[in-house]
Amino acid sequence: MVLRHSILKPTSAEFRNCSDMSGTAALKVEANVVVLGADRVGKTALTVRFLTRRFIGEYGDIESIYSHNVIVDGRDISFNIWDCPYSQDLSEVKCIQEKRTQWADGFILVYSICDRASFSIICQQIQCIKATKEYLGVEKVPIVIVGNKRDLHHRRTVSSEEGRLLALSTDCEFYEVSAAETYHGVLLVFHGLLERIRDSRTSAKKPAGIKSIVKSMSAVFARKRTDSV
Repeated sequence: MVLRHSILKPTSAEFRNCSDMSGTAALKVEANVVVLGADRVGKTALTVRFLTRRFIGEYGDIESIYSHNVIVDGRDISFNIWDCPYSQDLSEVKCIQEKRTQWADGFILVYSICDRASFSIICQQIQCIKATKEYLGVEKVPIVIVGNKRDLHHRRTVSSEEGRLLALSTDCEFYEVSAAETYHGVLLVFHGLLERIRDSRTSAKKPAGIKSIVKSMSAVFARKRTDSV
């Protein structure tokens, strides 16, 4: 595994209160992000564009972990980004997928608008992520779907509408970008995911509403009825 930028230990992200030299409290936010998708869809190009503002088109099949600090709305944001190669080995995928899903606060799923198979792959990945998070007791999963290679519109096989409908049906955010052409679109992707991570953390801190309580009680009684049969 090739590591670039800072080497990180996969620890769960958390909010940490920091103080500056003047004693004013500042909020530092740490966000663990996993980038997934098929081969040759531009996952690494997208990530490196965010990190360096530069576009590099050719990469090998490598797994990398990056650390990147930015200021967003006056707050210090520390992104830990796990750029993952695609694997078709089902036994390997299940083990690694669980580790990545436990570590991650949010996910960026990338497909190429010129490759329909890559679109089908992220549909499967969304289901796997949500199933694993649900097993871990997590209700809201911050996911951003990215249709990359927008500059190659003449080779498009996946429409923008299909991407938007997938995002709508799975409660994800959707962007269509060209990592090759613009930095701004890539920046919006990571900032959009950050907003979703913030929202999920806020929701997790709120007390359970009446609907959640009723749902939990119903599940308990359902289990009791099953056990008594």
